[in-house]
Amino acid sequence: MKSIYKLLLIALAGVILIIVSYFFVDKPVVWFLVAHHSQQFELLKLFANDITAMITIVIFLFYIYYAIKLHANRISDFDKKFLLGFNAVVIGQFLKNILKPIFARYWPATWVCNNPSLVKNHMYGFNWFKSGSAYASFPSGHTTFIFSFSVSMWFLFPKLRWLWSLLAFLLILGQIGMYYHFVSDVIAGALLGSLVGFYSVYGYRHNQMLS
Repeated sequence: MKSIYKLLLIALAGVILIIVSYFFVDKPVVWFLVAHHSQQFELLKLFANDITAMITIVIFLFYIYYAIKLHANRISDFDKKFLLGFNAVVIGQFLKNILKPIFARYWPATWVCNNPSLVKNHMYGFNWFKSGSAYASFPSGHTTFIFSFSVSMWFLFPKLRWLWSLLAFLLILGQIGMYYHFVSDVIAGALLGSLVGFYSVYGYRHNQMLS
């Protein structure tokens, strides 16, 4: 129960941070990055896009591997751990896709379909219940992805916590640095992904502690 209360406090803190960021942080950060031309740094683009792209390939190959081992009835505890972690990513992306059209937020900059944005049109805020990729900034899907993955792996493979933390940090750096997302988008994605990652492995961890 203590873990649940901690998660509730984290969720509340996350919501407060999102609200504060929306009113006081999001726009100043984007304008600062635009003024300093942060998109010229290719390394930030690599962090923003390629980390999740590589993990996606790994997940796809793992599901094939897992299906073969399942058919052969040779599933190990190691396999089960990775399945939980990769399933967390899938669940996180499913939930993110539900939430995006509900909030329907303007993007920081114009990327697709000549979408209205803060940088190009000075448009800022939410267009509630408006579907389409032109209004899909909140929450950040890439951040949801990496936190679903990293948080679940944090608990399943604690000896590599430095790696999971590094991957999450680099992706956040890329997403904000390239101003693909507002800071509050990233906070929301981190919150959603963390909750999904935790609950995806909660049952496994609970059973391990009892055994």
